[in-house]
Amino acid sequence: MWQAKKIALFSFHIAFLIIMIGAALTRYVGFEGLMVIREGSSSNFIYSADPKLLVFADDGQQTQMEAYPTFLSPVDIPLFNNHFSHSLEIGKKSIQVEYLDFQSKMIDSLEIKAAYQETVIDIITNGMQSNYLEKNEVFMVGNIPVSFGKTLKTPGIEIKATGKGYLMRASLPIRYLPMSQMQKARQTGAEIPDSAYHELILNEWDTMRTTTLYQAGSEQFVIKQIIKHARKKLFPSGKKNVGADYLTLKVTSGKETKVIRLMGGMGALPTPEYFLLDSLKVQLEYGSIRMPLPFSMNCNQFTLTKYPGSESPSSFESELTIIDPKNNYESKRKVFMNNVTDYKGYRFFQSSYDLDDPKTPENEEGTRLSVNYDELGTTVTYIGYLLMAIGMILSIFSPNGRFRDLNTKLEKLKQQKNSLLVLLMLISMPLSSNLFGQHDHSKTPAPIHRVIGSDHSQELASLLVQNYEGRIVPFHSLSDQLSRKIHGKNSYNKLNCVQFIMSMHMYPEFWAHEPIIAVPAVLQERLKLKKFVPVIEISAKSGNFKWQDLYQKAFQKSESKRDEFEKKLIKLNEKFEVVNSILGWQYMRIIPKKKDANNTWYIPMDRSLMQVDSITSFETLKYFSFIDKAAQNGNYSEASQQLLVIKKFQRTIAANVVPSENKVNIEISYNKMQLFANTWKIYLLVGFLMLILFYISVFTKLKSRITKVLSIVRKVFVFILIVFFIYHGIGLGFRWYISGHAPWSNGYEAVIFIAWITMIAGFLFSRKNAVVLPGTVILAALMIFVTEMNLLDPEITPLVPVLKSYWLMIHVAIITGSYGFLGLASVLGLLNIILYIFRRKSNGEIVTRNITELTYISEMTMTIGVFMLTIGTFLGGIWANESWGRYWGWDPKETWALVSVLVYAVILHFRYIPAMKSKFVFNIASFWGYSAILFTFFGVNFMLVGLHSYAQGDGLGKVPNWVIVTIIVFALLSITAGIRNKSYNKLNSK
Repeated sequence: MWQAKKIALFSFHIAFLIIMIGAALTRYVGFEGLMVIREGSSSNFIYSADPKLLVFADDGQQTQMEAYPTFLSPVDIPLFNNHFSHSLEIGKKSIQVEYLDFQSKMIDSLEIKAAYQETVIDIITNGMQSNYLEKNEVFMVGNIPVSFGKTLKTPGIEIKATGKGYLMRASLPIRYLPMSQMQKARQTGAEIPDSAYHELILNEWDTMRTTTLYQAGSEQFVIKQIIKHARKKLFPSGKKNVGADYLTLKVTSGKETKVIRLMGGMGALPTPEYFLLDSLKVQLEYGSIRMPLPFSMNCNQFTLTKYPGSESPSSFESELTIIDPKNNYESKRKVFMNNVTDYKGYRFFQSSYDLDDPKTPENEEGTRLSVNYDELGTTVTYIGYLLMAIGMILSIFSPNGRFRDLNTKLEKLKQQKNSLLVLLMLISMPLSSNLFGQHDHSKTPAPIHRVIGSDHSQELASLLVQNYEGRIVPFHSLSDQLSRKIHGKNSYNKLNCVQFIMSMHMYPEFWAHEPIIAVPAVLQERLKLKKFVPVIEISAKSGNFKWQDLYQKAFQKSESKRDEFEKKLIKLNEKFEVVNSILGWQYMRIIPKKKDANNTWYIPMDRSLMQVDSITSFETLKYFSFIDKAAQNGNYSEASQQLLVIKKFQRTIAANVVPSENKVNIEISYNKMQLFANTWKIYLLVGFLMLILFYISVFTKLKSRITKVLSIVRKVFVFILIVFFIYHGIGLGFRWYISGHAPWSNGYEAVIFIAWITMIAGFLFSRKNAVVLPGTVILAALMIFVTEMNLLDPEITPLVPVLKSYWLMIHVAIITGSYGFLGLASVLGLLNIILYIFRRKSNGEIVTRNITELTYISEMTMTIGVFMLTIGTFLGGIWANESWGRYWGWDPKETWALVSVLVYAVILHFRYIPAMKSKFVFNIASFWGYSAILFTFFGVNFMLVGLHSYAQGDGLGKVPNWVIVTIIVFALLSITAGIRNKSYNKLNSK
């Protein structure tokens, strides 16, 4: 029967059914694709998003074409294998297309075996890129075809093998130069005269020369070598986002059969294969195929805006015209990221773009638009989202709901005076400190080494500099970042980061011999290095990295196949490059160039700058001369005046991109305060002290006077936590103000924000049980501590275009906020696991009551968390629909967000399953359920590839050993708790 009190439950569950109907409509009625339009041209078709196998046949009298949806997996499972067979009838003939093989993420490489009779020519283009040319193949060098053993029908270069060697013939002007002559010219620095080149005689065979540079117009290449006993072969790239997909087919018509390999796949524009078979002209394609539209779209203009001085895109937009002659309709539209346009049920989204290749005469610049046709499916799904949100809100505030019921039970438990918690000895977590060992830096100093005074370093800190991401930052931010990168700390000995980095610029010879580079422990023994080494010690005689060969081998491996030594070697090479760049002044980009289209800033000695503005370069260099002089005599008046001149020049020339003086000062203060590092330490300390106070008050019979004192002390601790919670929030506010966007756009910011929301959850439920707040504080402290482990990059960076949306504040804030509430549920589950382990007959009544109380609180926090997680996930779908043209695409992040929702939905429904409704099962599940959240956040960001890659940190190639050890420890705790709980129940049942 209908009951008004069940309306929340009804709307919540009916929403799932409606969402599933909407998903089915999207999957089977709607479709999506990609439209590519060059600037100044139009298009009336899209490329399908789903991969399809296109089979086209022409017998001279008629044509037939079919497109078969073809989803393939690199893992061929027997029950759900890739095998398929299609038949296309044309006239009296039939073409059979049968699956043979599928290879995913493959790259072309070379295999050499003595048994092979083939020969491959190695052609070098674009610097050092090898391209392998087999017999009867054609390779394009730019727009010039180069063939081996095959006659060309268009102007190009032909190569053939003869008994006397290899010959070359060109049908367009070509000249060549031996590499030996080029190397001599490079050593002397002299320009190569035209007389040094030799011309090939047109249309005549000549000797093909290896290690020789060939030039044809603007194109050039080197024939490096002839490789015998070799074949081109596909090899797995070992990376999830590198390489192409290849589908191998057997095609049969009549008595003729051919094996065809197609390159394409999901989201790839296919490479068609044309061939004759049984007198039929056949065309095969695998990938995104063309789908006609009932109107045309013209790209009038495409505009790409970059961050100042950077190649990173800030935004891009397309000015379009919709042309529909049948309906006599024409309309101009603008499309950019998070701003869509609609027509006739089709939605167009700014997806990507193509830039012009200066080497070709054509203009390749244009736009790439995601196109979605799913009006019905989207509408139905959004109705489901709305109903679900209504159901969640009603279930929290309903007087007959589960949430209100749990709250009532907690109030009843609170009224029982003797329901207090467990032994002081139950929880003890060892504190460890990570102390840097002292290092003896006493070395013979270089002839010149000076350091600017501390007071002047405060003035220099606000000098603006453009980093490599294009962001204009105070010199203090750059110095802080570089100091941490190379030395692991934001200071060196008694020097602050500004003194340290400026001295490195000014006196490179000294600092090249100073042990400033922190060496990871795993490298120290194997490479025989100390904890800190000078850059000269890890440099080869050539000036390159000393272990360049080892580094190249490690870098070429996929992340998942690198061991710890290789990962740290790559990090050491990064430090080596950073130090060399500092010593070479590459980071000192302090001079904005007048009227520069891309707002690029330059180092004072840059030649291109000095050619147009030598005066500014000279004035800037004067400042460095003044601080060198001041470092000797202590008088910084000239240096300070000249620094003001430079700062004024920066703000005059680059007024449209420089941050305000107030913002610069706040950023410097933010760097110096180290808010989050201070916060986690206080959180951890106060959290443990509060636990100790709690256990003392529970298990010690104290006089009322002492009890009052402990109560006052606890209130003082709560006040301290409130102060540092505000302090924590101020840090987030600083990042928001400095960056200009919400401070949860990358992994580092998200973890800091989750810790802050976790504290809110703790404060909300702290009155329910005294152990809630200490547990919450310790969890928040550990979250922030993770950000201090160099796993996540704390640098403030510009936003990628897709994140420039109000949805960043809504979707990300809600979904990451849910992690705080679910994290609290997990901590309470862990506390209860430990309580189960130490529960005995002597303390059973008290411990059981507290387990019950914490279980109710855990379920309440979990309910709030899962509601926020679900709403946040669906809001993410709406954002994706606005940005990418589909609200769900099974991206790894989307998939694991859904997995997390389902995991917690199942846990909350355990109480309806007789075998699973015990409090012990719920607590085990609430603790381990958070692993789904951890993988959604860390696992997906660092180990999988998807659209959410902008949230990544440095990344992990595999699961770290400490994670495996932690899982084993927690598993043993869970098993022990299960055994103890079973033993206790058995004892009580007697």
